[in-house]
Amino acid sequence: MNPQRRRAGVLLAAVTLGATLTGCGQVINPYTTELQYDPADGVSATVGDLKAVNLLIVNDDKTHKGALEGLVYNKANEDRQLTLSVAGTDTQVTVPAGQSVRLDGKANGNGSAKVSPVEVASIGDSKPGDQIDMTLKATPGGSTQVAVPVVLDQYPYGSASVEHAEDVEPKEGHDVGISESTPAPTGEEEKGTSVTSH
Repeated sequence: MNPQRRRAGVLLAAVTLGATLTGCGQVINPYTTELQYDPADGVSATVGDLKAVNLLIVNDDKTHKGALEGLVYNKANEDRQLTLSVAGTDTQVTVPAGQSVRLDGKANGNGSAKVSPVEVASIGDSKPGDQIDMTLKATPGGSTQVAVPVVLDQYPYGSASVEHAEDVEPKEGHDVGISESTPAPTGEEEKGTSVTSH
């Protein structure tokens, strides 16, 4: 084989291998930045002029009911009705034109629009970690179904809050961290250990 052909073949193989290893010519898989995903614990859905984000159901893992959390934005110039259906129970929410509402009943940032908290009467046998099918119907606008996650009633969702132990003041004559049953060290135990500085 001609040495020039051999060099050309090696060069072609090196260029092909380099392009393959660096991902050039990405034709099989989409770029990660082009994937649509929900950057939250909840799920999103669009129905008509309404966009719902971070939908999730908070449950205390003791009862079969829950509280729906999430935010719904209305991009229309008129108020829109949203019907949320979970396990056969319907709840209607009015979303004002050009505004958003939180489904937990709290105000959204500087917005003044509020709705009553949306309660889920029954999540059946579902428990935190499961998903429940929910239908969202906009009037006008059609409907869509999403699988909404059930999360435990703990920070940052639900009504649970972080609790800390009470501060305890040390008793007079007692050092913090030494229990009453542990004797304090005496000078004899420290013989043989000395610290010197130079």
